[in-house]
Amino acid sequence: MSNEWLEFLGDQGATFENDRVLTLGLQSESCETNHTCVCELTSLGLIHATGEEAGSFLYGQFTNDLKQVTTHLSQLSSYCNPKGRMLSIFRLFKRDEDYYLILPRDVLEMTLRKLTLFKLRAKVDLFDKSGQFALLGVAGPETETVLRCMNIEIPRNENECIQEDEFTMIRLPGEGTRVLFMSTPDKAVSLWVQLSEKLPVMTSKLWEMHDIYSGIPQITANTTETFTPQMTNLEIINGVSFTKGCYPGQEVVARTHYLGKPSRRMYRATIKTNHAPEPGTNIFSLEKGSQAVGKIVMSQMASNDDACALVVLRTELQNDRNLHIESTTGAPVSIQTLPYSLEPNPA
Repeated sequence: MSNEWLEFLGDQGATFENDRVLTLGLQSESCETNHTCVCELTSLGLIHATGEEAGSFLYGQFTNDLKQVTTHLSQLSSYCNPKGRMLSIFRLFKRDEDYYLILPRDVLEMTLRKLTLFKLRAKVDLFDKSGQFALLGVAGPETETVLRCMNIEIPRNENECIQEDEFTMIRLPGEGTRVLFMSTPDKAVSLWVQLSEKLPVMTSKLWEMHDIYSGIPQITANTTETFTPQMTNLEIINGVSFTKGCYPGQEVVARTHYLGKPSRRMYRATIKTNHAPEPGTNIFSLEKGSQAVGKIVMSQMASNDDACALVVLRTELQNDRNLHIESTTGAPVSIQTLPYSLEPNPA
Protein backbone atom coordinates (compact mmCIF):
# COMPACT_ATOMS: atom_id res chain seq x y z
CA MET A 1 0.00 0.00 0.00
CA SER A 2 1.26 3.49 -0.86
CA ASN A 3 3.40 4.95 1.92
CA GLU A 4 2.14 8.44 1.08
CA TRP A 5 -1.49 7.33 1.44
CA LEU A 6 -0.84 5.40 4.66
CA GLU A 7 1.14 8.26 6.15
CA PHE A 8 -1.72 10.62 5.37
CA LEU A 9 -4.28 8.31 7.00
CA GLY A 10 -1.95 7.97 9.98
CA ASP A 11 -1.92 11.76 10.30
CA GLN A 12 -5.73 11.56 10.34
CA GLY A 13 -5.56 9.32 13.41
CA ALA A 14 -5.69 5.90 11.74
CA THR A 15 -4.33 2.82 13.49
CA PHE A 16 -3.01 -0.06 11.36
CA GLU A 17 -2.43 -3.78 11.26
CA ASN A 18 -0.41 -5.11 8.28
CA ASP A 19 -1.06 -1.85 6.40
CA ARG A 20 -4.82 -2.21 6.88
CA VAL A 21 -6.67 0.51 8.77
CA LEU A 22 -8.30 -0.77 11.97
CA THR A 23 -9.69 2.53 13.26
CA LEU A 24 -9.87 6.13 12.09
CA GLY A 25 -9.40 8.91 14.62
CA LEU A 26 -12.28 10.99 13.26
CA GLN A 27 -14.48 8.01 12.38
CA SER A 28 -18.19 8.50 12.94
CA GLU A 29 -19.40 5.82 15.34
CA SER A 30 -23.05 6.24 14.28
CA CYS A 31 -22.63 6.01 10.51
CA GLU A 32 -24.84 3.38 8.84
CA THR A 33 -25.41 2.22 5.28
CA ASN A 34 -28.32 4.63 4.85
CA HIS A 35 -25.98 7.57 5.54
CA THR A 36 -23.51 8.90 3.00
CA CYS A 37 -19.88 8.33 4.03
CA VAL A 38 -16.37 8.24 2.61
CA CYS A 39 -14.52 4.97 3.27
CA GLU A 40 -10.83 4.13 3.19
CA LEU A 41 -10.29 0.80 1.41
CA THR A 42 -6.89 -0.39 2.61
CA SER A 43 -8.39 -3.89 3.02
CA LEU A 44 -8.36 -4.14 -0.78
CA GLY A 45 -5.43 -4.45 -3.16
CA LEU A 46 -4.67 -4.34 -6.88
CA ILE A 47 -3.24 -6.82 -9.36
CA HIS A 48 -2.07 -5.29 -12.63
CA ALA A 49 -1.90 -7.34 -15.85
CA THR A 50 -0.08 -5.84 -18.83
CA GLY A 51 1.27 -7.11 -22.13
CA GLU A 52 0.00 -7.88 -25.64
CA GLU A 53 -1.51 -11.22 -24.52
CA ALA A 54 -2.88 -10.02 -21.16
CA GLY A 55 -6.50 -10.15 -22.32
CA SER A 56 -6.32 -13.60 -23.91
CA PHE A 57 -4.45 -15.03 -20.93
CA LEU A 58 -6.90 -13.71 -18.33
CA TYR A 59 -9.85 -14.76 -20.51
CA GLY A 60 -8.76 -18.37 -20.09
CA GLN A 61 -8.45 -18.11 -16.30
CA PHE A 62 -11.61 -16.44 -14.99
CA THR A 63 -15.30 -17.38 -14.71
CA ASN A 64 -16.64 -14.35 -16.54
CA ASP A 65 -16.28 -13.18 -20.13
CA LEU A 66 -13.34 -10.78 -20.09
CA LYS A 67 -14.18 -9.66 -23.62
CA GLN A 68 -17.06 -7.66 -22.14
CA VAL A 69 -14.65 -5.51 -20.08
CA THR A 70 -13.79 -2.12 -21.59
CA THR A 71 -12.35 1.13 -20.28
CA HIS A 72 -15.97 2.10 -19.58
CA LEU A 73 -17.32 -1.16 -18.13
CA SER A 74 -16.02 -3.20 -15.19
CA GLN A 75 -16.95 -6.76 -14.29
CA LEU A 76 -17.36 -9.04 -11.28
CA SER A 77 -15.50 -12.32 -11.75
CA SER A 78 -13.71 -15.12 -9.91
CA TYR A 79 -10.73 -17.45 -10.17
CA CYS A 80 -11.29 -21.16 -9.47
CA ASN A 81 -9.13 -24.19 -8.81
CA PRO A 82 -9.61 -27.28 -11.04
CA LYS A 83 -12.35 -28.53 -8.68
CA GLY A 84 -14.43 -25.40 -9.25
CA ARG A 85 -13.71 -23.93 -5.81
CA MET A 86 -13.00 -20.22 -5.82
CA LEU A 87 -9.57 -18.91 -4.95
CA SER A 88 -10.80 -15.32 -5.07
CA ILE A 89 -13.58 -13.00 -6.23
CA PHE A 90 -12.65 -9.61 -7.67
CA ARG A 91 -13.72 -6.54 -9.59
CA LEU A 92 -11.99 -6.43 -13.00
CA PHE A 93 -11.56 -3.25 -15.01
CA LYS A 94 -9.44 -1.90 -17.84
CA ARG A 95 -7.35 1.25 -17.97
CA ASP A 96 -5.72 2.07 -21.30
CA GLU A 97 -4.73 -1.40 -22.58
CA ASP A 98 -4.05 -2.92 -19.16
CA TYR A 99 -6.28 -4.87 -16.78
CA TYR A 100 -6.65 -4.45 -13.02
CA LEU A 101 -8.18 -6.73 -10.38
CA ILE A 102 -9.50 -5.26 -7.12
CA LEU A 103 -9.64 -7.93 -4.42
CA PRO A 104 -9.09 -8.47 -0.68
CA ARG A 105 -5.43 -8.09 0.15
CA ASP A 106 -5.29 -11.33 2.14
CA VAL A 107 -5.89 -13.39 -1.02
CA LEU A 108 -3.96 -11.15 -3.40
CA GLU A 109 -0.54 -12.79 -3.07
CA MET A 110 -1.97 -16.28 -3.53
CA THR A 111 -4.03 -15.21 -6.56
CA LEU A 112 -1.03 -13.50 -8.13
CA ARG A 113 1.16 -16.54 -7.50
CA LYS A 114 -1.34 -18.92 -9.15
CA LEU A 115 -1.79 -16.67 -12.17
CA THR A 116 1.97 -16.31 -12.58
CA LEU A 117 2.38 -20.09 -12.37
CA PHE A 118 0.02 -20.63 -15.31
CA LYS A 119 1.10 -17.82 -17.62
CA LEU A 120 3.92 -20.01 -19.05
CA ARG A 121 5.14 -18.26 -22.21
CA ALA A 122 2.20 -15.92 -22.57
CA LYS A 123 3.24 -12.33 -23.25
CA VAL A 124 1.79 -10.95 -20.04
CA ASP A 125 3.33 -9.45 -16.92
CA LEU A 126 1.55 -9.52 -13.57
CA PHE A 127 2.26 -7.19 -10.66
CA ASP A 128 0.97 -6.29 -7.21
CA LYS A 129 0.27 -2.58 -7.64
CA SER A 130 -1.28 -2.04 -4.19
CA GLY A 131 1.73 0.08 -3.24
CA GLN A 132 1.42 2.47 -6.17
CA PHE A 133 -2.28 3.34 -6.04
CA ALA A 134 -4.81 4.17 -3.34
CA LEU A 135 -8.40 2.95 -3.09
CA LEU A 136 -11.27 4.81 -1.44
CA GLY A 137 -15.04 4.79 -1.79
CA VAL A 138 -18.10 6.96 -1.32
CA ALA A 139 -21.45 5.35 -0.53
CA GLY A 140 -24.93 6.52 0.38
CA PRO A 141 -27.92 8.45 -0.95
CA GLU A 142 -26.08 11.80 -1.23
CA THR A 143 -23.06 10.42 -3.10
CA GLU A 144 -23.95 11.91 -6.47
CA THR A 145 -24.85 15.31 -5.00
CA VAL A 146 -21.64 15.59 -2.98
CA LEU A 147 -19.40 14.56 -5.88
CA ARG A 148 -21.16 16.89 -8.29
CA CYS A 149 -20.38 19.75 -5.90
CA MET A 150 -16.73 18.75 -6.43
CA ASN A 151 -17.27 18.84 -10.23
CA ILE A 152 -17.09 15.04 -10.43
CA GLU A 153 -19.76 13.34 -12.52
CA ILE A 154 -20.30 9.69 -11.60
CA PRO A 155 -21.12 6.83 -14.02
CA ARG A 156 -24.84 6.55 -14.72
CA ASN A 157 -25.14 2.79 -14.35
CA GLU A 158 -23.76 0.10 -12.05
CA ASN A 159 -20.44 -1.45 -13.17
CA GLU A 160 -19.65 1.48 -15.46
CA CYS A 161 -16.32 3.33 -15.22
CA ILE A 162 -15.07 6.83 -15.83
CA GLN A 163 -11.37 7.35 -16.53
CA GLU A 164 -9.47 10.51 -15.64
CA ASP A 165 -5.75 11.25 -15.69
CA GLU A 166 -5.31 10.59 -11.96
CA PHE A 167 -8.07 8.12 -11.18
CA THR A 168 -10.54 5.50 -12.33
CA MET A 169 -14.04 5.70 -10.84
CA ILE A 170 -16.35 2.67 -10.82
CA ARG A 171 -20.02 2.64 -9.88
CA LEU A 172 -20.83 -0.46 -7.83
CA PRO A 173 -24.12 -2.14 -6.92
CA GLY A 174 -25.57 -1.01 -3.61
CA GLU A 175 -28.68 0.00 -1.71
CA GLY A 176 -27.70 3.61 -2.31
CA THR A 177 -25.27 5.10 -4.82
CA ARG A 178 -21.76 3.69 -4.39
CA VAL A 179 -18.56 4.60 -6.23
CA LEU A 180 -14.99 3.36 -5.86
CA PHE A 181 -11.90 5.38 -6.76
CA MET A 182 -8.53 3.92 -7.76
CA SER A 183 -6.19 6.88 -7.83
CA THR A 184 -2.67 8.13 -7.45
CA PRO A 185 -1.83 8.69 -3.76
CA ASP A 186 -1.72 12.48 -4.08
CA LYS A 187 -5.12 12.54 -5.78
CA ALA A 188 -6.51 10.24 -3.07
CA VAL A 189 -5.31 12.66 -0.41
CA SER A 190 -6.95 15.56 -2.25
CA LEU A 191 -10.23 13.66 -2.65
CA TRP A 192 -10.24 12.57 0.99
CA VAL A 193 -9.65 16.11 2.26
CA GLN A 194 -12.53 17.49 0.20
CA LEU A 195 -14.89 14.63 0.97
CA SER A 196 -14.18 14.53 4.70
CA GLU A 197 -15.20 18.18 4.94
CA LYS A 198 -18.66 17.16 3.75
CA LEU A 199 -19.10 13.56 4.92
CA PRO A 200 -18.37 11.26 7.88
CA VAL A 201 -15.26 9.11 7.38
CA MET A 202 -15.33 5.35 7.91
CA THR A 203 -13.10 2.32 7.60
CA SER A 204 -13.59 -0.43 5.02
CA LYS A 205 -15.87 -2.22 7.49
CA LEU A 206 -18.73 0.01 6.36
CA TRP A 207 -17.88 -0.74 2.72
CA GLU A 208 -18.11 -4.46 3.50
CA MET A 209 -21.51 -3.87 5.13
CA HIS A 210 -22.67 -2.38 1.83
CA ASP A 211 -21.45 -5.56 0.10
CA ILE A 212 -23.35 -7.69 2.62
CA TYR A 213 -26.61 -5.79 2.21
CA SER A 214 -26.14 -5.92 -1.58
CA GLY A 215 -25.50 -9.69 -1.51
CA ILE A 216 -22.01 -9.38 -3.02
CA PRO A 217 -19.58 -11.95 -1.56
CA GLN A 218 -15.88 -11.79 -0.85
CA ILE A 219 -13.44 -14.67 -0.61
CA THR A 220 -10.86 -14.26 2.17
CA ALA A 221 -7.87 -16.28 3.32
CA ASN A 222 -10.21 -18.26 5.61
CA THR A 223 -12.55 -19.30 2.78
CA THR A 224 -10.35 -19.62 -0.29
CA GLU A 225 -11.06 -22.91 -2.16
CA THR A 226 -14.18 -23.44 0.00
CA PHE A 227 -17.10 -22.35 -2.22
CA THR A 228 -18.08 -22.86 -5.84
CA PRO A 229 -19.38 -19.76 -7.67
CA GLN A 230 -22.99 -20.95 -7.44
CA MET A 231 -22.77 -21.42 -3.66
CA THR A 232 -22.21 -17.66 -3.39
CA ASN A 233 -24.81 -16.75 -6.05
CA LEU A 234 -22.09 -15.46 -8.35
CA GLU A 235 -23.85 -16.50 -11.55
CA ILE A 236 -26.98 -14.64 -10.39
CA ILE A 237 -25.10 -11.37 -9.87
CA ASN A 238 -23.38 -11.62 -13.26
CA GLY A 239 -20.02 -12.99 -12.12
CA VAL A 240 -20.08 -16.12 -14.34
CA SER A 241 -20.49 -16.62 -18.08
CA PHE A 242 -21.74 -19.96 -19.38
CA THR A 243 -21.07 -19.09 -23.02
CA LYS A 244 -17.34 -18.31 -22.89
CA GLY A 245 -14.45 -20.72 -23.33
CA CYS A 246 -12.77 -22.99 -20.79
CA TYR A 247 -11.15 -21.91 -17.53
CA PRO A 248 -9.95 -23.84 -14.45
CA GLY A 249 -12.94 -25.56 -12.83
CA GLN A 250 -15.24 -24.80 -15.76
CA GLU A 251 -16.55 -28.36 -16.05
CA VAL A 252 -17.68 -28.44 -12.42
CA VAL A 253 -19.30 -24.99 -12.62
CA ALA A 254 -21.06 -25.82 -15.92
CA ARG A 255 -22.27 -29.21 -14.65
CA THR A 256 -23.94 -27.59 -11.65
CA HIS A 257 -25.59 -25.06 -13.94
CA TYR A 258 -26.93 -27.48 -16.54
CA LEU A 259 -27.72 -30.57 -14.47
CA GLY A 260 -29.59 -29.15 -11.51
CA LYS A 261 -29.90 -26.52 -8.81
CA PRO A 262 -27.08 -26.04 -6.27
CA SER A 263 -27.61 -27.78 -2.94
CA ARG A 264 -26.14 -24.74 -1.17
CA ARG A 265 -26.81 -21.07 -1.70
CA MET A 266 -25.76 -17.79 -0.11
CA TYR A 267 -28.21 -15.91 2.08
CA ARG A 268 -28.15 -12.71 4.07
CA ALA A 269 -28.43 -13.18 7.82
CA THR A 270 -28.39 -11.43 11.17
CA ILE A 271 -26.57 -12.97 14.14
CA LYS A 272 -27.18 -12.16 17.80
CA THR A 273 -23.62 -11.58 18.93
CA ASN A 274 -21.30 -8.88 20.24
CA HIS A 275 -18.47 -9.73 17.83
CA ALA A 276 -18.49 -10.35 14.08
CA PRO A 277 -17.90 -14.05 13.30
CA GLU A 278 -14.85 -14.78 11.18
CA PRO A 279 -15.34 -15.94 7.57
CA GLY A 280 -15.44 -19.74 7.49
CA THR A 281 -17.17 -20.05 10.88
CA ASN A 282 -19.47 -23.07 10.80
CA ILE A 283 -23.26 -22.87 11.10
CA PHE A 284 -25.28 -25.60 12.80
CA SER A 285 -28.95 -26.57 12.96
CA LEU A 286 -30.63 -28.12 15.99
CA GLU A 287 -32.35 -30.50 13.58
CA LYS A 288 -29.04 -31.73 12.09
CA GLY A 289 -27.06 -31.86 15.34
CA SER A 290 -23.26 -31.80 15.22
CA GLN A 291 -23.01 -31.79 11.41
CA ALA A 292 -22.28 -28.29 10.07
CA VAL A 293 -24.89 -27.10 7.55
CA GLY A 294 -23.23 -23.90 6.38
CA LYS A 295 -20.46 -21.31 6.78
CA ILE A 296 -20.04 -17.60 7.24
CA VAL A 297 -18.87 -15.88 4.05
CA MET A 298 -18.38 -12.42 5.58
CA SER A 299 -19.79 -10.44 8.49
CA GLN A 300 -19.68 -7.04 10.17
CA MET A 301 -21.24 -5.58 13.30
CA ALA A 302 -24.47 -3.66 12.59
CA SER A 303 -25.02 -2.69 16.25
CA ASN A 304 -23.60 -3.55 19.66
CA ASP A 305 -25.39 -6.91 19.73
CA ASP A 306 -26.17 -7.73 16.08
CA ALA A 307 -23.92 -8.75 13.19
CA CYS A 308 -24.98 -8.68 9.57
CA ALA A 309 -23.60 -11.48 7.44
CA LEU A 310 -23.62 -13.41 4.21
CA VAL A 311 -23.79 -17.15 4.82
CA VAL A 312 -23.66 -20.22 2.61
CA LEU A 313 -26.32 -22.68 3.74
CA ARG A 314 -27.95 -25.89 2.59
CA THR A 315 -30.95 -24.72 0.60
CA GLU A 316 -33.51 -26.90 2.39
CA LEU A 317 -32.64 -25.10 5.66
CA GLN A 318 -33.21 -21.52 4.49
CA ASN A 319 -36.39 -21.34 6.59
CA ASP A 320 -34.89 -23.11 9.61
CA ARG A 321 -35.50 -21.05 12.77
CA ASN A 322 -32.93 -22.92 14.84
CA LEU A 323 -29.63 -22.05 13.21
CA HIS A 324 -26.56 -21.17 15.28
CA ILE A 325 -22.88 -20.38 14.72
CA GLU A 326 -20.03 -22.52 16.10
CA SER A 327 -22.33 -25.11 17.75
CA THR A 328 -26.01 -25.95 18.23
CA THR A 329 -25.97 -23.71 21.31
CA GLY A 330 -24.04 -20.83 19.74
CA ALA A 331 -25.33 -17.39 18.78
CA PRO A 332 -28.61 -17.63 16.84
CA VAL A 333 -28.73 -16.95 13.09
CA SER A 334 -31.79 -15.47 11.36
CA ILE A 335 -32.05 -15.64 7.57
CA GLN A 336 -33.05 -12.37 5.85
CA THR A 337 -34.06 -11.49 2.31
CA LEU A 338 -31.53 -10.65 -0.39
CA PRO A 339 -31.99 -7.74 -2.81
CA TYR A 340 -32.19 -10.18 -5.72
CA SER A 341 -33.96 -13.43 -6.59
CA LEU A 342 -32.11 -16.73 -6.25
CA GLU A 343 -33.39 -17.83 -9.64
CA PRO A 344 -30.43 -17.68 -12.04
CA ASN A 345 -30.33 -15.31 -14.98
CA PRO A 346 -30.73 -16.97 -18.38
CA ALA A 347 -27.43 -18.13 -19.91
